[in-house]
Amino acid sequence: MAMGDSERSLNPAADKRRMYIALGVLVVLGVSVWFTIDSSAVLHVHGFSSRVFSYGDRDVQLRWIPIMILGLFAFRVVMAHMRARLEAKK
Repeated sequence: MAMGDSERSLNPAADKRRMYIALGVLVVLGVSVWFTIDSSAVLHVHGFSSRVFSYGDRDVQLRWIPIMILGLFAFRVVMAHMRARLEAKK
């Protein structure tokens, strides 16, 4: 069953072209973050210990924080596209 133009505009997440554009924008942002933030910029995380969970002191490179956030957005874009495709089949 083919969707008409009016139905397609109601759910933009179902459009594969829009998904690829969104993922491309996220990749460009990720590359720009990677080359903009210096690799020597670190965030010191103090250790923690309890009965169940413990970890020691460590330094986290700051460039990984926005990369992880952009990765979560990419995951959300793909999940929204998959959900829209499943709803369109019904």
